[in-house]
Amino acid sequence: MNRVDKARVREAFSRRAGTYDAHARLQREVAAEVARLAAWAAPSPRRALDVGIGTGALALALRERLSAPSLAGVDLALGMARAARERAPGALLAAGDAESLPFADCAFDLVVSSSTFQWLPRLDAAFAEARRVLAPGGRFAFALFGADTLCELKAAWRAALPPGAADRTHRFFSTEEVEAALARGGLSVVRLFRQARVARHADVRALLASLRGIGAGNAAPGPGSGLGARRVTLAMMRIYAELHGDAAGIPATWDVVYGVARRPE
Repeated sequence: MNRVDKARVREAFSRRAGTYDAHARLQREVAAEVARLAAWAAPSPRRALDVGIGTGALALALRERLSAPSLAGVDLALGMARAARERAPGALLAAGDAESLPFADCAFDLVVSSSTFQWLPRLDAAFAEARRVLAPGGRFAFALFGADTLCELKAAWRAALPPGAADRTHRFFSTEEVEAALARGGLSVVRLFRQARVARHADVRALLASLRGIGAGNAAPGPGSGLGARRVTLAMMRIYAELHGDAAGIPATWDVVYGVARRPE
């Protein structure tokens, strides 16, 4: 189980809906790959749902690849759902939780999601909900950020912590956890694979600004500011640069887990 404060996640992504696209190049590329997988798995769905629609990048990519399905979208952050209206005109949009979708049983032939499920405390409920709203034989195509995501940042942060301090770095799900949660949710795996992506930033400060720009702050409950936290942050930045920095800047690894599953007939 991941320690996630959903209220904090909701507020952060709503607040950054206006800046998200300027910092979300990798997320757009991931969404395009999910759309490709969805078109391969379900080339002619009549009804599709995007869970965690964000600003609508996946919805747009889906409409470009598929034959104009009836599209619905849901996002925990109301600001994101509002922003998606520009990219997904005519879509049925709602603010809601991936662990309790506001849709009827068997309502969709295709469910998609990109860069969303890593913000959940657990995967089981969300995957079970995806199965519930899928019609028998329906397909579920998704991507989430896996266990090695931001490994450089997390290692530098842990090295900067004083002895005995709590480690509040975000925990990302492993591919094995994803596969097990799909099975528990009643979904059959069609395809599951990982892809490492490395983004370059001018320095650690630029990386942190980019993460803030998409709303990806620390989702763990508890305090995250103050003089002590600032000291740790400055130490983390120094360690990160010393270990990974060069003339081209610093790397940030994103471990993307892609999957296609189906609801049994």
